[in-house]
Amino acid sequence: MELSRYNYLGNSNIGFYATVTNSQAIFPPEFKEKEVFDTEDVDTYVARTRLVGLFTAGNSNSILIPDVTTDIEKKKMDEAGIDYTVIDSEETALGNLVLANDNGAVISRNLEDQKEKIEEALEVDVEVMDIAGTPNPGSCGAANSRGVLLHRDTSEETAEKVKEVLDVEHADIGTVNTGSPFVGAGILTNDNAVVTGQDTSGPEVGRIDRVLVEK
Repeated sequence: MELSRYNYLGNSNIGFYATVTNSQAIFPPEFKEKEVFDTEDVDTYVARTRLVGLFTAGNSNSILIPDVTTDIEKKKMDEAGIDYTVIDSEETALGNLVLANDNGAVISRNLEDQKEKIEEALEVDVEVMDIAGTPNPGSCGAANSRGVLLHRDTSEETAEKVKEVLDVEHADIGTVNTGSPFVGAGILTNDNAVVTGQDTSGPEVGRIDRVLVEK
């Protein structure tokens, strides 16, 4: 499994710009560090922006996209064979609001009215909870099938619950990009690779490696 650092157009918050699962991924144009994930993928804008990871989230079964996604963007996903589900909600920043892997998902209380639809799309059990006192589990966590790294202010009780929901071996707290607690904004991961922002320090990379990479 590969672990590398990358900036997208000079920005270390790469989690805001792409969504990666074990089988499929959505990247913005000119995203270079994508072959490591070994997925079927598409290059497109979402909601007319490059902030693909801010607006989308999901797992191998489906990628959740907001209803502000344009028909042209959906057509590109269709042509690439991306399995997606449109979430009709005023809460469009799905990447901030959903933390998922192929075993389970944690969603924001702001999406509680969409819980059943998300469960059906992702084909996993879904739990509603805050992480580190915020209703943004997607930006506060990064997960694959091995582990989950969480916002540094996450309580031990919450970390244990997230570990249980996602059915992973490891759960820990940490930071990315030299001190940012919003690890979901700075990490892209699946079971093949982990890519973190270029500004992530050596000690931060070490913790990421222990949680998401090491066997």
